[in-house]
Amino acid sequence: MSEPLHPLETVTTVYLVRHGHTEETEKGRLYNDPAVEITDRGREQARAVGIWLKKQAPDILTCSTAQRVRSTAEIIETEIGLKALPLEGFNEWSVGDWEGRTYIDLKENEPDAYKHWSSNPIEHAPPGGESITDLYNRIAGRLKDVIRDHEGKKIALVTHAGVIRSILVEALGMPLINFWRLSIPTGCVSKIDFSENFATVHFTALSPEQK
Repeated sequence: MSEPLHPLETVTTVYLVRHGHTEETEKGRLYNDPAVEITDRGREQARAVGIWLKKQAPDILTCSTAQRVRSTAEIIETEIGLKALPLEGFNEWSVGDWEGRTYIDLKENEPDAYKHWSSNPIEHAPPGGESITDLYNRIAGRLKDVIRDHEGKKIALVTHAGVIRSILVEALGMPLINFWRLSIPTGCVSKIDFSENFATVHFTALSPEQK
């Protein structure tokens, strides 16, 4: 053979961290609100993730710009000794006019709109919001930028459930219809290795605080 079967490639490792627990998460609300804050439980989750991440020795700590994410990242900062770099474009799925609502509320009070959306929850967008396809395309593009800018590094990215689902779908090469089949609890961590020709998902796990 003129070439090795597995040629050496530069590997970029990404640790995906969902922000800590919030009251809105507890209530099952759809929300993008950048001002929502984490709870005491969320702070405990962030601290546990920070302690664990320190052992992984990330080179870079990044986060989306929402307050719940920034608060989570600030706690992680104190544990790993890195300053978080806020990144635009990694905020949560925009639910438009459905901000602060629950699926049960929508089903009961806006049955026609809910039926239309749920008939194709990947392509159909909430009124004034993004479809999951829109979200996926936004995140996939930004992820490529981050990997290009920090190639070969270990990157810890603190962000949102929808963002993490999008990245896992991209890494695994899954049809986007599987987006809703991925459970991403608050405070959980996923590890993915990316190179030019492949991506390997090593794990997606609960926060150390939840075990």
